[in-house]
Amino acid sequence: MRVFLGLELPAHIRSHLVLQQFLLPVKRKLPPENFHITLVFLGEAEMAQLEALDEALTRMEVPDFSVQVSGLGLYGKSKPHNLHACVAPVPELLALQQKLMRLARVAGFAPEARRYSPHVTLSYLRPGSFNQAELEAAVARDASFRTEAFAVSEIALFRSHLRADGAQYDVLERYPLSAQGRDVKQ
Repeated sequence: MRVFLGLELPAHIRSHLVLQQFLLPVKRKLPPENFHITLVFLGEAEMAQLEALDEALTRMEVPDFSVQVSGLGLYGKSKPHNLHACVAPVPELLALQQKLMRLARVAGFAPEARRYSPHVTLSYLRPGSFNQAELEAAVARDASFRTEAFAVSEIALFRSHLRADGAQYDVLERYPLSAQGRDVKQ
């Protein structure tokens, strides 16, 4: 099964993103239930890897923090393929992502070692399905888009189902960042 670690978004943040999506000139928009912030893509997982990762995540101690969606962006330079809302890369988020990369490696995963750029995908772009100049103008116009900051107190292990109409994500498990959060969860 294909899995990744990420952050779920509160309903009010998803609502802000849906409104922003509506203003953007793209046809294929991700459904709001698929909005998330990927922390570490793990890929195909064996049960032994998941068990080792579960054990490590259950013991993890990281202070809660806040993040904010801030701005819009495109991945793909001259041939954009991803329209997204940027997430302010606060030090706590970057430290969490690095810690999760280390835990994933210890559990037997081989996550890609590329520069982390936190974001929420709004649309996967197919060639010919959008006017690039119009889209770039809309992204520039809405560069000041922001949501209020929201609290991060847990991460989620997601399973990704690839389907003909796009991916579907299911939360397999949630992990509070600290022992205090685990006490509240029980």
